[in-house]
Amino acid sequence: MNRRTFLACLGGGSTVALAGCLDDTGATDADEPPEIPPQSCPPAETDRASSVCSHTVETETVYLDPSPSAATLDAGTPTEEITVTLHNQSATALSFNPHSWRLWHNPDSSWTALDQERSGNGHVTVPPESTHSWSFMETVDSVRTEPALDPGVYAAELGVPDPEADGDWIACFALVRLTT
Repeated sequence: MNRRTFLACLGGGSTVALAGCLDDTGATDADEPPEIPPQSCPPAETDRASSVCSHTVETETVYLDPSPSAATLDAGTPTEEITVTLHNQSATALSFNPHSWRLWHNPDSSWTALDQERSGNGHVTVPPESTHSWSFMETVDSVRTEPALDPGVYAAELGVPDPEADGDWIACFALVRLTT
């Protein structure tokens, strides 16, 4: 519940009026998409040596962070821009293909890989203690020819070199919830 709704409830002046405004399900107002439900990490299969997820990150040195992590859809596109940022808090520069995304979709209770209709080549180096950002729709566009999305939770996976294990790669996942 947002502050404006709460204050409107208090303005009613009675406990009964307030009780009608409170919601024990944790649901938010219609203009605020619900948070991502609990997920394991990794949420979907990966062939990387290790993984780190935006919804469970604690002390990892390399991770993705979506902001915001939830949005509403209009005609298959989020109504607000979602930024996915790779954080490199290690002492090592990370060099990788910035177009090597994999996308997963969970409309209800199981993950499905989105078909990789295209892929891009490129090279980016993220220096130590730095970040690199993409829009969520850039990540979708790097994989899909028609980037229209359906409601559900999406996992954008990016493989980056593990700064602590020479030759190994980390699957970094950013989870985003899209609703109608």
